[in-house]
Amino acid sequence: MNITIKTLVALLPLFITSCYNDDTTVTTNPQQDRVVAVNAGITREGNSTTGSAFANNDKILITNVTRKDAGLICNSAVFTYDGSSWTSEGTLLWSTGEENTFQAVYPSTASYSSFTVPSDQSDADKLKSADWMTCEKTVTLNNLTAASSLNLEFKRKMAMVVVEITGANVSTLNSLKFEWPSFEGNDYTINSADRKIIAYKTSTEYDATFSALIPPGTKGGALCELEITDSDTNTDTKSLTLGSIQNFEAGKKYTFQCSLTSQPDSAPTRSASPDNLTLVSVEPM
Repeated sequence: MNITIKTLVALLPLFITSCYNDDTTVTTNPQQDRVVAVNAGITREGNSTTGSAFANNDKILITNVTRKDAGLICNSAVFTYDGSSWTSEGTLLWSTGEENTFQAVYPSTASYSSFTVPSDQSDADKLKSADWMTCEKTVTLNNLTAASSLNLEFKRKMAMVVVEITGANVSTLNSLKFEWPSFEGNDYTINSADRKIIAYKTSTEYDATFSALIPPGTKGGALCELEITDSDTNTDTKSLTLGSIQNFEAGKKYTFQCSLTSQPDSAPTRSASPDNLTLVSVEPM
């Protein structure tokens, strides 16, 4: 009897270690639960089809809540996309013969239930890091020979706001900061005291586009703050305002336009009412 117990104890660390192995092709014997294989896409709001695939090197965190709540190992792993398939950085297992509830989140460093919005979204990578997405799915793996793939469709939790500015020397447009919207609950926080979001700027010779991801909610009055530097390096700040209260929904992209005029040897100034942003389109992200 003592020999049997010692043998089982000696083998247990080998199984535990396999749950943190970087090799996703961990072999399981018929007495073990199956390794989870993953397929994942992104659902576009208001559209029955998957809008876009994840990009190369994207990472998602998947947790088997059923295993976690039961205190079982191998209940969570990060998966990385290589452009065609997902590879696990650990081992995530099914609990065979019962309902498994999975929760997944992008980016992989985020929480499933709440999100700290990056206040600096001033380049493409920083903007992408603000694209909070989640997915929850409950499914049963009936037996050890069943297909072990887990198909996930993520939904975006943020709204994208785009401001297109024309009619000014875009080199003088330094930055644009979006104001924090009003919303219910405490799912969203921000890592800056002034609760403003620095947008990502792209430009041509004659226009500039500023993009950022904000929490879904409502906003009236000033939507954003534009910083302008004139030829004498004097800095001016102008508020760009909404004509009415706007409701921003998660998973949707809102594009506004604004026209500025220039005066000789000065920063661009507002014409009759260019501080009123014109909403030109609302579409799924």
